[in-house]
Amino acid sequence: MYKKIKNFPVQIFDAINNTKDLSINLDKINRIVIAGMGGSAQAGLIMKDTFPHLEIIVERNYFPSAIIDENTLLIMSSYSGDTEETLSYYKHASALTNNIFGITSGGKLLKQLKHDSHDYHIMPEGFPPRSILGYTLTVLIKLLEEDGLVELINIDLLQEYSDNFSKEDSEAYILAKKIHSTFPVIVSEEDLFSIGYRLKCQFNENGKMLSYNVALPDMNHNEIVGWESKLIDKNLFSLIWIDITWPANIKRMDVTSKLLKDKILYNHHIKIPTDLKSDISGLFYLINYIDWLSYWCGHFNEVDITAIKSVDMLKKELA
Repeated sequence: MYKKIKNFPVQIFDAINNTKDLSINLDKINRIVIAGMGGSAQAGLIMKDTFPHLEIIVERNYFPSAIIDENTLLIMSSYSGDTEETLSYYKHASALTNNIFGITSGGKLLKQLKHDSHDYHIMPEGFPPRSILGYTLTVLIKLLEEDGLVELINIDLLQEYSDNFSKEDSEAYILAKKIHSTFPVIVSEEDLFSIGYRLKCQFNENGKMLSYNVALPDMNHNEIVGWESKLIDKNLFSLIWIDITWPANIKRMDVTSKLLKDKILYNHHIKIPTDLKSDISGLFYLINYIDWLSYWCGHFNEVDITAIKSVDMLKKELA
């Protein structure tokens, strides 16, 4: 996992090179539904937050709950191609639209897409699904957004940051050392809610930690009251803010931090550096930072970072 996280910018570079001829006609499309589970769905969630004008719906289920018709583009995302829920979703949804595109490395999904004469992009093999988000997200941006946007990503600078985070004196390493034994509460703004969710999932899988994510300003209308409980042990919780930028929310973050200072062990604000704020490079920076933070938490928790034993056991029981 260490090398895969360190080479995160290489994923983006490879995806850009491998999608030079990738295109899709969106002229008659009024809705985009992205179906997938776990790591395969997270790129869709990030796209939904980052490009709201695209009218994206992300489905993580056995069957459609979204409206799917002849003007819907259905994107099936399953890294393995054998995800039970995604295959079931395809079976139900493929009868509702002919506009279907697949993102997978193979498996039953690829066979079905070929059988039904639908377009697809084949992912490189050998990755845990959660570790190839950079590639998947780049493919979706290339597929759904205007030409040239992915070429603006600053690969070299992202690699410099990733190389730095791989070291044991980096900000991500030091932060992980402080929070790895806590229950991190992740707070973002609404437009980065999917990034907060990504961090929650990476804490779960890489760090073997419980966590949850919320968003400002809504957090201040309900959850803040829950923190009044006298049962809270401050040694159990940390507070992680993700690139809070709206002036009113910055003030909310500052006031909330003061209110909770006796309820949490550690408080930290992850910010996008100014040299990466000009385009979507900052988004990829946050993803890589999150991956490193969860990796180093797993390191300090002395766990097998790659293993997902509970998921494997669950799949075996359901088979």
